[in-house]
Amino acid sequence: MEKSTEKYLGRGLHSSKWNKVLDKNGKSKLKDFIEIVRKDTNLIIQIRENYFNVYYKGGNLLKVNSENSFDFDSNYYKGNPDLVNNDIERKVKRQNALKKLKEIHDYQAFIKDMENIMDDYWDWLEKRDSDNRTLHEKDTQHQLCISNTENSEYTIIDLEFQVSAKEECPYRYRKTFRPNGRYVKKEKKSPRFDIIAVRNSDHKLCVIELKSGTNAIYGKSGIGDHADSFEGSIGNNHMTSQSFLDEMKKVISDKKKLELLNDNFIVSDAEPEFIYAYAFTNDDEKMKNIEQKEFEMERKKAKCEKYNVIYLNKGDFTLSDKKH
Repeated sequence: MEKSTEKYLGRGLHSSKWNKVLDKNGKSKLKDFIEIVRKDTNLIIQIRENYFNVYYKGGNLLKVNSENSFDFDSNYYKGNPDLVNNDIERKVKRQNALKKLKEIHDYQAFIKDMENIMDDYWDWLEKRDSDNRTLHEKDTQHQLCISNTENSEYTIIDLEFQVSAKEECPYRYRKTFRPNGRYVKKEKKSPRFDIIAVRNSDHKLCVIELKSGTNAIYGKSGIGDHADSFEGSIGNNHMTSQSFLDEMKKVISDKKKLELLNDNFIVSDAEPEFIYAYAFTNDDEKMKNIEQKEFEMERKKAKCEKYNVIYLNKGDFTLSDKKH
């Protein structure tokens, strides 16, 4: 198999097509769109490799490749009973919606329509599987993002960070020494981390893995597997940590230019820290103690005790070191 010759750029808006958008004095139609998103507390912009996504309730409402290149998942139309089993019609509706967006640029109307479509989709998913772990984790992830800003202890700067499998990626995952008792996926190429944040007290970059419910702490994608993912990629050595830090500095720089972060927001040069955030699924103190004990037992068994845990009460989405 031939190795990819494509240069790894990492997350950030690198291409010259973004110059007008990133320039505060530049004239771009997307500036109006970004302003609308910025004012909507239900929406979040996250920068990817030469594009950005707009998230609503943990789902990707719109992928923005340039001023006139957009996309979203046609499966969101499954919230309409008449379209559940009609893949062709769903794609036609998506094409028509994107065509209208490009021609008219009525961003406000498009966002309102998409939020309604996605609300119907979430209801449809909930009815099919009310215990859908991924669905609940995405919603928690989204609530965390809008609850942790420069005015709190942590500022979330990225979600769903997937490590590239490209050879050119400086922190591409490599198998590491695995302690006994730690379950790790056999075929792992591109680890994904839930949250990237900066702790505002010391400006340190933190990689945070979100867990909700004790079923999420074991086995495949459990806390041992996530520790291995960090140790085999970002946290492998000083070089990999520095490369990831540099990439996140680019994201932060671009977010400042898009006015998504204040100009005085900074990140330190310290190596990134790995943290677990565990969301309790019960309000009852006795049940919470049982969940915490179970988490701590698995953390010890998986040899992950060096990594801190932030515990979150049900319905509480504020990350705080006081909740260790």
